[in-house]
Amino acid sequence: MPSVRKEPQRKANASNRSGRFMAQPRQGLLCVAIVVLLSLQGCLSANTNGHSDDGEREQGEFPGHDPDAYECFIHNDWERCYITHIPDSVTPSSNAPLIVELHGWAVSAFETRALTDITLLADEVGAIVVHAEGIIVDNTTLDMGGNEESWNAGYCCGDAMYHEIDDVDYLREVIARTVEAYPVDENRIYLTGWSNGCMMAQRMALQASDLVAAVACTSGYLSIHDSEGYMPVPVMEIHGFIDENQQYTNTVNWGIVDENRRNLESMQSGAVENMYDWAEYNQCEGSLPDRNEPGAIYSIQGFTNCAQGTEVALITIHSGGHNLYPNDACTPDFVWNCFGSQGLWDVNQLEWEFLSRFSKETAA
Repeated sequence: MPSVRKEPQRKANASNRSGRFMAQPRQGLLCVAIVVLLSLQGCLSANTNGHSDDGEREQGEFPGHDPDAYECFIHNDWERCYITHIPDSVTPSSNAPLIVELHGWAVSAFETRALTDITLLADEVGAIVVHAEGIIVDNTTLDMGGNEESWNAGYCCGDAMYHEIDDVDYLREVIARTVEAYPVDENRIYLTGWSNGCMMAQRMALQASDLVAAVACTSGYLSIHDSEGYMPVPVMEIHGFIDENQQYTNTVNWGIVDENRRNLESMQSGAVENMYDWAEYNQCEGSLPDRNEPGAIYSIQGFTNCAQGTEVALITIHSGGHNLYPNDACTPDFVWNCFGSQGLWDVNQLEWEFLSRFSKETAA
């Protein structure tokens, strides 16, 4: 499948911030949408039910909303963009949960929407979904990260980490804009994501705990431990036991540049250690997990008796690789560990079963 090339989100022209930026994703939007739809026969996505109809759906109750259009603004001199999905069942009088889904390294917001199929679940449960997008920097000198989307999750990944992008503040702004524009229940703001996006979602739990009701994500570990002002947040991570990118038993991540790869603080000890880190942050009782549910396809372990009614969980997919979603995520540059579950398990449902049990209102 040919790679999809987009206009990168680059630093805005400081002398002209009135709407004409160096990068203009809106101009390339139609081509991006067409290419993404045409790629349904390729390896990125085998099923986009609920996506291709979005552009034809009546959105009269939310004038100006286009599920296939970027919404962009300037943040710290960078043009930043995101897309929003609103289920038909959501009306201006609704009080809908918000799910912010964060892409992995080198995957766009549109590609992530097609990969995960989370909008299908959102339509069932009446949740608004935002797909935010990390930065792209042209002509980077980094061995890893150039010309591809990335998040600054701490010690990972790519250009966003290298340029010390404040993605926590950016995502706060995205959420604030969404709350202002749509009927969002501010007590039920959830984050999820894949790989670098999972790492960023966990950073948001740690450093935006006043905002985030819960996090459930796949194939990524917390890679920063600055927890000043942290209030306990429920966190669940889902990891494939045969993940070759971020290995189950230790941290191997291409997004960590050499200087940080040698920094011991940047290295975790894998999925189980990540669970224990969150158990410590959430002041969970007991030195061993009190939740242990073995299974043929996946097992669940975790801590259920934690501060402020929070929990911590790890789901281990026994035959899972780096991509745990139903659709494949293969490109010419990403051909290993990229095949999806093909329906053997439902990551979105597992995540929602965890997320939907928590709200800021009940935790207060």
